[in-house]
Amino acid sequence: LLWKVVSNIFFHIADIWEYFVCCKISWLLVVFFSTFGPTTTYIHTYIHTIGENKNVVHPREQFTLFCSLLVRSTLHLSLCSYPVWAVMAEWVPPVQNDRSRKSSALVLSCSLFGFGSLLLAVCLLGPVVGVPRPHHHQDQEDRRLFPHYPVMGEKTSDVFITVKTSARFHKSRIASILDTWFQLAPGDIFFITDQDDKHLSRRTGEHVIATQCRASHSLLGLCCKMGVEFDSYIRSKRNWFCHFDDDNYVNVPLLKKLLSKYNPDKDWYLGKPSTKMPVHHPDDKNEPRKFWFATGGAGFCLSRSLAKKLAPLAADGQFVQVCRRLSLPDDVSMGFLISHTLATNLTIVKQFHSHLEPLYTLDHGQLAEQVSLSRGVNVPSIFDNDPSHFKSLHCLLYPQASLCLKTTQSSDSS
Repeated sequence: LLWKVVSNIFFHIADIWEYFVCCKISWLLVVFFSTFGPTTTYIHTYIHTIGENKNVVHPREQFTLFCSLLVRSTLHLSLCSYPVWAVMAEWVPPVQNDRSRKSSALVLSCSLFGFGSLLLAVCLLGPVVGVPRPHHHQDQEDRRLFPHYPVMGEKTSDVFITVKTSARFHKSRIASILDTWFQLAPGDIFFITDQDDKHLSRRTGEHVIATQCRASHSLLGLCCKMGVEFDSYIRSKRNWFCHFDDDNYVNVPLLKKLLSKYNPDKDWYLGKPSTKMPVHHPDDKNEPRKFWFATGGAGFCLSRSLAKKLAPLAADGQFVQVCRRLSLPDDVSMGFLISHTLATNLTIVKQFHSHLEPLYTLDHGQLAEQVSLSRGVNVPSIFDNDPSHFKSLHCLLYPQASLCLKTTQSSDSS
C-alpha cells in the first residue's frame, strides 16, 4: 500500500514535469540552476565556517557540520534530478504499465544521481578542507561529564578568560558581571556553568559553556568545571588561560597589561596564594609533599607553554580523576600538578585579590591598580541594587561606561 501511494505521487510529479519541460535544453537549464546553485552555497558555507575557523572549532562540531552538508546536498540533488527520468526510463526493463515504468525510472534516477552527488561532494571537499572525523579518545565517564564542545568563535585576543559559576547565580552575580567588566572584553570571556541558559547565551554572544557538572559546591562539581575550563582553553589556541570566580571583578585592560610583561612561550603560573605556608600532602608512602597553589578565588593565569605540558595530565577529563585521587579542591589540585609534578613555581601577583582578604582597607587610589577584586570593596554605593558593589566599582574605574552615564543622566534629571 505504501509503495502504491509513493508510486502515485511520483507518477503525478512525472506528468507535471513532463508537461512543463518540453525540450532537453529547458530541463538542462532547470537542473543546473535549481540543483548546483544551492549545492554550491552549502559547500561555500562549509568552507567558510570550517576552513577559516578550523583551529577554534572542535572536531566533533566539524564532523556534524560536514554530515549535515552531505545530507542537505544529497537530498537537494536527488529531489532536483527528476528530469533525468526521461533518459533513465529507456534503461528500465519493461513493466506492467506506463505508470510503474515512470515511477521506477524516477526512483532509479534519484538514487543514482543522489549517490553520485554524495561522492562528488566528498571528492571536492576532501582536498579543500579535509574530511573531519570525531575524536574517540574519551571514555564513557568523560563523555557524561563533558558532553558539550562549543564553537569558541573567532580569536579576538591572546587571553582566554573563564568565569566559573552556577545556574543559581545567573540572575545575580553573572548579571552584575555582564553589566560591568564583561563589557571590557566580551570576546575574551566565557562562562562555565552547570545548566543551559538560552537568555544568558544570547546576551553573552554564545559565550556560555553549559556542562553536566554537579551544581553543588562539592569537590567533584568544582573539579568538573575546572576541567571543562581547561579543555575549552586548550581548544582556543590562545596564549593565556585565566580563571576567575563569579564573585570576582576583573580589570581586564590591567590584566592584559600585566600579561604582556611575560612571555607565553615560557612556563608561567601567575596568581596569589591564600595560605602563609605551602600545602603539605603525603604521597602513597606517607612521604610529605610540599607545594604552593594560587587560590581560585583571586584568579590565576597559565601561559600556553605551561598549559601544553599540563595537558597530558589534566586535559580530556583527566583533571576530575586527579582531584579524586588527591581528594583536594580544584585550585589546590591544579597547584599540585603545576608546582609539584611539573616543578613550576608560582609567581605571586599581589594585584590579585579574593574575598578572603580585608579589601575594605584598599583606598580608591589603590583600587585602580588592582587586577582582580571581590565582594567587600570599600566604594560608595551609587546603585540601589548592587550587593557586590561591582557596579559602583566599575563606575569609579570607568566613569564613561554606558552603565555609569545612564546613572549620571538620571541623577541630573532628578
